[in-house]
Amino acid sequence: MMAQLERDRSGMSPARTTRRGGWWGVAFVITLLVAAAMVSLPTSAKSGPQISAFYRAHAGLILVQQVLGVLTVVFFLAFARVLGAGRRRWLLVGTVLVAIAELATNIPPVILAVTQPAPDGAYALTVVEDFADAALGASIAVFSVAATFGQAGWLRISGLVVAAVSVIRAGTAPSGITALEVLAPIAFLALILLLSIRLLIARSHS
Repeated sequence: MMAQLERDRSGMSPARTTRRGGWWGVAFVITLLVAAAMVSLPTSAKSGPQISAFYRAHAGLILVQQVLGVLTVVFFLAFARVLGAGRRRWLLVGTVLVAIAELATNIPPVILAVTQPAPDGAYALTVVEDFADAALGASIAVFSVAATFGQAGWLRISGLVVAAVSVIRAGTAPSGITALEVLAPIAFLALILLLSIRLLIARSHS
C-alpha cells in the first residue's frame, strides 16, 4: 500500500517523475537552441521586399524550425507540470501564457513560408509576429518569477533578473536592439537549465 501511495497517477514514483521533469527541461533547452541556430527570422525593422525575399529563399528551413518550435512547447509543458504548474496558480498562468505566445510566434512564419505573399502582406505578418514575440517576452517574465518563487535566494534573484530583461526586450523588440535580442533568450534558457539541474540533483541525492 505504501509503495502505491508513493507513486503518482502515471504509475511512476515521485523521484522518477521529478527526474523525468529535469530531462524535459534539458530537452526543451537543447531543442530550442537547435531551432534558433537554424535561421534568424527578420523583424519589421526590415522592408517588405527584404522580408518576402528572405522567406522565399529559406522556406523549407523555416518550416522545419517552426515544427521544432511546436515540439519545444510540448517539452516545456511537461517540464512545467513536474515543476508544479498543476498546483501553483501563478506558475500555471505563466506556463499557459508562454505556451500560447510561443505558438502564436510560430503561425506567421508558417504562413509566410507556405503562401509567400507580396511584400506588403509579408511586412504585415511580420508586424504580427513582432507583437507575438513581445507577448512571449512578457509571458516569460511571469513564468520566471512564478517558477523561482519559494526557491533559494540566488535563484529567486535570477528569476527576477530574467523577468526584467524579458520585459525590457518585449518593449523594445520591434526596434531591433541586438544585445537584448540575444541576452533575453539566453538568460531564460539558462534559468530553465538551472531549474532542470536542481530537479535532477535533488532526487539523485534523495
